[in-house]
Amino acid sequence: HASLLVPDSAIASDQSRKILFTVADDGTVGVKLVELGPIVEGLRVIRSGLAPTDRIIIDGLQRARPGQKVKPEDGKIEVTAQKTVAQ
Repeated sequence: HASLLVPDSAIASDQSRKILFTVADDGTVGVKLVELGPIVEGLRVIRSGLAPTDRIIIDGLQRARPGQKVKPEDGKIEVTAQKTVAQ
């Protein structure tokens, strides 16, 4: 089934919980509590807590604060190449 994949560097911790910072349409930073899965092709599977339409912050996490207004820029998430085995 389809999974959402994000770089591990985009995942922050809030005590023992894992969170992602998101950006709403109006530029407001929000927080999503997520459940992590395994790493696939260098990216972390998000099992729950994130919608396909959510925009996440992948750079500058240390400056992101919930409720703050930001000017998001589209980024690119690189997939780590892996050997594939023909079946």
